[in-house]
Amino acid sequence: MVTILYWLDKRPVNSNIVTMTIWQPTLEDDGKPRYAALADALARDIGAGKLKPGDRLPTHRDLAWSLGVTVGTVSRAYAEAAKRGLTTGEVGRGTYIKDPSENTRHMAFYLDNPGEAGIDLAYAFPPPAIAEETLLPALRDLASDPNILPLFDYQPRPGLKAHRAMGARWLARSGLSATSDSVVVCGGGHHGMTIAMAAITRPGDRILAERLTYPGLKDVAHLLGLRIDGVAMDEEGLCPDAFESACRQGEAKALYCMPTLHNPTNIILSTERRQAIAQIAERYGVAIVEDDVFGLLAPEAPPALASFAPTQGYFVTSLSKTLSPGLRIGFVHGPEAARHRLNNAVRISCWMAPPLCAELAARMVADGSADRLLTAHRAEADARRRLALEILQPWQVTAPPGAIHLWLQLPEPWRGSDFAAQASRRNLGLRPAEPFTIGRHHLTHAVRICLGPPRTRAALRHGLEIIADLLNEGPSGLCEAIV
Repeated sequence: MVTILYWLDKRPVNSNIVTMTIWQPTLEDDGKPRYAALADALARDIGAGKLKPGDRLPTHRDLAWSLGVTVGTVSRAYAEAAKRGLTTGEVGRGTYIKDPSENTRHMAFYLDNPGEAGIDLAYAFPPPAIAEETLLPALRDLASDPNILPLFDYQPRPGLKAHRAMGARWLARSGLSATSDSVVVCGGGHHGMTIAMAAITRPGDRILAERLTYPGLKDVAHLLGLRIDGVAMDEEGLCPDAFESACRQGEAKALYCMPTLHNPTNIILSTERRQAIAQIAERYGVAIVEDDVFGLLAPEAPPALASFAPTQGYFVTSLSKTLSPGLRIGFVHGPEAARHRLNNAVRISCWMAPPLCAELAARMVADGSADRLLTAHRAEADARRRLALEILQPWQVTAPPGAIHLWLQLPEPWRGSDFAAQASRRNLGLRPAEPFTIGRHHLTHAVRICLGPPRTRAALRHGLEIIADLLNEGPSGLCEAIV
């Protein structure tokens, strides 16, 4: 453990007055890189109130001299702090601590010792710290290669052939016989879903989805002028009989579904149900848009539903949930007859997927680093899942192997929105069932709890213990405590 003393310029917010104080960051010797340890020290001191909005940090050179590290180490630490939303830079004036009201969500993601700043368990993505060791070297190699300059030009709408071939290899892991000609590169899974729906439908068309579904589908439907009807689910997922009944009513153009690690319930649809749903879709001419962004996290997922529906299946996936959410690359695999429409949808929506991100992903797939990162994320997801099940074991939680979120059925008289609101009072972010629900019938009283955002398991444990406390207290006891 290393402790240093450093004079810190203090500038009150919205003031030109500069005063002086002493900053004593403690860098913990926990095996992390020094830049990360310094960024963690900043986060701790902000959370403890030792650093306040408007405080100006030491210059890179001065802090490097005091710590006995390189200027580059301090620069990386400051960049990391800015990424976490802790600091802001002013050209020619230095680096300052941001206002806490702007930092709440970022600090929730990154603080090792959570407290007043809060914890966000509302967003489903893998733990951010794991990807850094893989992504940073890959980015440096990409930046040092002069052969990447052509990637700054316009590219073919479906993506470069090499990038599409990479996508086909990635999709083969899900049981699809994809080729470079059948794959369209897109800007993430949400974009892939959008272009698939744009290729299939016209404004005013009716689409189907599981009664509980990814909330982004509602946004896409609103953008494209589509009507959504919910299809019944049971404990095994989408009900084939209910799907066929909806198809018999006519006019349905597409079914959007998540057969593997369904968002939010985590249900994994059996092979038998996938086959039954595919047969119904083929019989009625209803397209299937299969969202498989979580699929590769499941250790033994059945083959893709789209593999059973050769004329109607559209398979959408991305690297956001398996590698990194900021690596905005996804893939759409659809019937040959739809390729021209998919290409046009890419052109209209963004002209082309980001070629630099696609090249980075292709290199990571080629050198095996993508596989290593996926393996590491699976292992961490399993450790966090077991931790969550240990803390929440008295309650009804759905979290199969590979899940990076939990689906918690709330005991009576809790309601999802009320539970999320009370969690928010304790600086904890959750997603209730309401945003995932299509229609107001058969509303489920549940919350989704995401395990990935906290950088450490200790921070996750703290958030899960808050949830356990709320469940033990119940709504009435909590309301009395708040009053």
